[in-house]
Amino acid sequence: MAGVSLALTSVVVVALGFIHRWMTDTRTERRALAAAQERAQEERSSFFALKAANEAEMTRMHRDIIAERASNAAALAAERAAMYAQLERDRFQIETKAFRTGVMFERAGMLEPDAPTSSNIISFPKSVETPVAGPQQERSREHGVVGP
Repeated sequence: MAGVSLALTSVVVVALGFIHRWMTDTRTERRALAAAQERAQEERSSFFALKAANEAEMTRMHRDIIAERASNAAALAAERAAMYAQLERDRFQIETKAFRTGVMFERAGMLEPDAPTSSNIISFPKSVETPVAGPQQERSREHGVVGP
């Protein structure tokens, strides 16, 4: 009987050892955790790389916008200067034409104070007669209409 108890005890101890090892075996969980940590690290490094690329792109876009604004300002200044020069040329031509017209009028004698006027002006009469107001008719008071 001592052999049976010893054998039974050894079987129970071995079974408890297997059960303990099976219960405390965390190799699969550790592998899953390591894989999850590796994926998280890859995602984190990918995130940082994308963030750096995004910041570089934003910096490039800001630089491009600043350069485009400067280019637009320079083009606007050049266009404004060209328009002002054209305005000055047009104004000079108009002044020249007006001066030549004045000289032609002067040479033709049209600007002399005693020059006869060739236009026929119709003048208004000195006094305008207004119709005389006669006695006013009294308003009708029919149907309850009240007047002044």
